[in-house]
Amino acid sequence: MSSWVAWLIAAVSTTAFLVLWFWEVRRVLRSRRSVVESAAAQLSACRRQAAGVRYDPELAQILARSESIYRQAVAHYNDTLCKPWCYLPGHLLGFDRDAGGDDL
Repeated sequence: MSSWVAWLIAAVSTTAFLVLWFWEVRRVLRSRRSVVESAAAQLSACRRQAAGVRYDPELAQILARSESIYRQAVAHYNDTLCKPWCYLPGHLLGFDRDAGGDDL
C-alpha cells in the first residue's frame, strides 16, 4: 500500500516540476519576444519618419539608436532561447530562434 503512495507522490511532484518549468520558460520567452516586437515597431516608425524627410543628422542618430536597440533585443531573445534551461521547453512550445527576423 505504501509503495504506490510513494510512486504517486513522485509522479505528482515530477509533473508539477515540469509544468512549472515550462510555464516559467514560456513567461520569460514571451516577455523577450514582446520586447523584440516593440523594438521592431519602433524601428519601423523611425524608418517611416526618416523616409519622409531629407537628411537630418538628429533623425539619423535616432534611427541608428533604434536599429541598435532592435539588434540588442533580438540578440537577447536568441541568447535566452539558447540557454540550457530554456532550449527544450522553448522549442517544444514553438518559440523560434529568430523572433524578429533579419529585416534590417
